[in-house]
Amino acid sequence: MSSTINDVAKLAGVSRQTVSRVINNSPLVKPETIVEVQKAITLLDYHPNAVARNLAIKTVKTVGLFMPFDVEQVRQNMFFSTISATICHYYAKQDFVLQLFTSPDDRNYSELFKKLYREKRVGGLILTCPSVNNEDVMELLAAKIPFVIIGRPGLELEQINYVDVDNVKAAYLAVQRMLELGHRKICLLNAPSSMTLAVDIRKGAEEAYREASMPIGNLSEMHIDLTLKSAYEATLHVMSRDDRPTAFVTADDLIVLGIKKATDQLNLSIPTDLSVISVIKNGWADLLPMPLTYIDASFEDLGTRSAQFMLKTISEPEKKHMMQKKLKPELIVGGTCTRVAMPV
Repeated sequence: MSSTINDVAKLAGVSRQTVSRVINNSPLVKPETIVEVQKAITLLDYHPNAVARNLAIKTVKTVGLFMPFDVEQVRQNMFFSTISATICHYYAKQDFVLQLFTSPDDRNYSELFKKLYREKRVGGLILTCPSVNNEDVMELLAAKIPFVIIGRPGLELEQINYVDVDNVKAAYLAVQRMLELGHRKICLLNAPSSMTLAVDIRKGAEEAYREASMPIGNLSEMHIDLTLKSAYEATLHVMSRDDRPTAFVTADDLIVLGIKKATDQLNLSIPTDLSVISVIKNGWADLLPMPLTYIDASFEDLGTRSAQFMLKTISEPEKKHMMQKKLKPELIVGGTCTRVAMPV
């Protein structure tokens, strides 16, 4: 049976309250008493109950991280694993706990989050991959639950805090590069249409076409679920068309692996027969036989910034904390694009 705070107090010869003060780094305890209590904690291998501790100090040091995808999507997408690992690592050093939630459906999760917050099981929320549907966000605002979004919210209000990559600019840079190389028929293998990421990628791509005075009708698009299988199947479908594209711009680099698998089956090669640029490089592209051309914005920083913001919000509730930040993207030229001999 595990030791209790009462066991520690008895062994150290102090009160339960004194043990609690030592655990919570109170300045009211004498140094010699701290030493005795810490000895007892070590001998008994005592581990404080995080929930009870939160209630005692009136600060809930647990943050919920919500990813609106199923297990397979989360498993395959390095964006999620990188973001969650970054946040978890940061909180471990700050004595905070991270709780992960995932879901593939469109159910309203605001009721669950409100329940967790009322019961002091989470002190705040980090939401990822926001939808164009703003119902959950508006309910969290109305309930005054602290949250920050990784990604651009569907509704940009002063009260909604978020950090994101400037994905409009990222897609613009990718498509601009393809147009400069002579490509005219470009296909977007985009994120699900419900995500603001997909909206931003489409917007940036269209801006590049308009600036180049090219007909937007030559820009095609398919929305996929960001898995290897969906990218592979979408590529086979697109490349079977009579007016097939000469270039793909993808929402992330796992999609590029799906394209590579499909082109291998079709006896086509990258970049000789098909050029590819990814708007995000999560790490899967390292498996390619050539370096990827991609848009870099150091997306790992999204996790650190959101974690820091939520920690400040929970630790300093008397202050008004605000953050609306977009990271600047940069084109990184690799070996997955080539110039076409004649614009098509």
